[in-house]
Amino acid sequence: MTKQPIAERKPMCPSRRRVLSSAGAAAVAAVGASTALGDTRTPPTDTESTTPEVVPDWPMSRYDPAGTASSPTATGPKDDVRTAWTTAAPDWFAGTSAPILFEQTLYAAGGGMLALDVETGARRFDFPGAYRSTPAVARTDVYRTPTLATTATAGLFGVNAKGGIDLPFTNRNLGGERWHGPRATGSGYLGSLAPVPAVTAGSRVFTPVAGTNDVVAVDPANGDVAWERVVNEDDTVSSQPRRPAVRDGTVYVTSWPSRTRAYDATTGERRWRRDLDDQLLLPPVATTEGVVVPSRQYVWLLDPDDGTTLWRRDLDGNATESAPAVADGRVFLTDEQGSLYALDLATGETDWTASFDGATAPVVADGVVYAVRSGVELLAFDAATGDRQFRFSPSQVPLSPPAVGDGTLYLSNRQRVVALEDGR
Repeated sequence: MTKQPIAERKPMCPSRRRVLSSAGAAAVAAVGASTALGDTRTPPTDTESTTPEVVPDWPMSRYDPAGTASSPTATGPKDDVRTAWTTAAPDWFAGTSAPILFEQTLYAAGGGMLALDVETGARRFDFPGAYRSTPAVARTDVYRTPTLATTATAGLFGVNAKGGIDLPFTNRNLGGERWHGPRATGSGYLGSLAPVPAVTAGSRVFTPVAGTNDVVAVDPANGDVAWERVVNEDDTVSSQPRRPAVRDGTVYVTSWPSRTRAYDATTGERRWRRDLDDQLLLPPVATTEGVVVPSRQYVWLLDPDDGTTLWRRDLDGNATESAPAVADGRVFLTDEQGSLYALDLATGETDWTASFDGATAPVVADGVVYAVRSGVELLAFDAATGDRQFRFSPSQVPLSPPAVGDGTLYLSNRQRVVALEDGR
């Protein structure tokens, strides 16, 4: 297993890697297991100081704290795709969650953390761990480098975005995992322990706790809980909440069977509660118009201040695993019955529908909707008209939702990571 020393952005020769690893081990022996391990920096050479082409960040699941799954700066393929590069992952990797992009590095979790160069797919570091969900980038004054907040069936973890230090002559990594936050405590009413991605906003990490009915705000410096709330106050044994949406200082949470809650992001004080008249609520999206809340059959737009209904659409669907995206005044979502919808965000009226069979969590960039159908096939649609642009069927499944960069899509694909570029 090849790993990248903590301070470098480019592949290094083995001899230099061994020297730095040995130096790191000596420093550990001298000063103990410091929480800042992996945060030292090497002055750049003249070559390294050259400004690279900047790839837009995609720093968490669904792109931003609000969960819009839409980037205002990223671009992806429009008319066709071809493989730009493919990187085989370590044996422990099981890629089902979407990767993220941050400062020219691609991060993918799936039984550990894998970091790749976005341009070439070259491996920067990797190490196994419990981590399963799409990570979220968090910054704190405690560390010089960012922390990746990622969840697992065991709870929430903070991982060093530079990978920590490989101890020489061992198979151990020091400083790669910075902390272990709130831990799972049960299996939940529905027996599900599937990790839900964490969200970072401001100086906090927000996440459900696996196997519980709780949502927490966590300090990214150490994993300590700032506040914790039970979403379904009348039934503390229930399935875990969905991915939160955070906007303008408020955390919006949905949970089975029909609970929608809003909490103050700083204090955790509940601002409002609403029980909707359908079961199996899906992840919310916080927008300028209101909070989009889809369910198995309906989709609501709720007032962000009090939770009252602004509009409701009946899609007569059976959506159980999907999530919506919002971009350019439209809500993109599937009914899992054969249609992908673009709804007007202000009114809920249908702008267009396209043939689409299966669950999806679409993402949007530069006027294109990218939707992976039930983990087996990627389809692209014109966001304004619904016209299908292309489709991509991988040789391995499942295929994760994509992260979008500078003309490239990045996807986890079983035991590999794939970059797709314009095929013209």
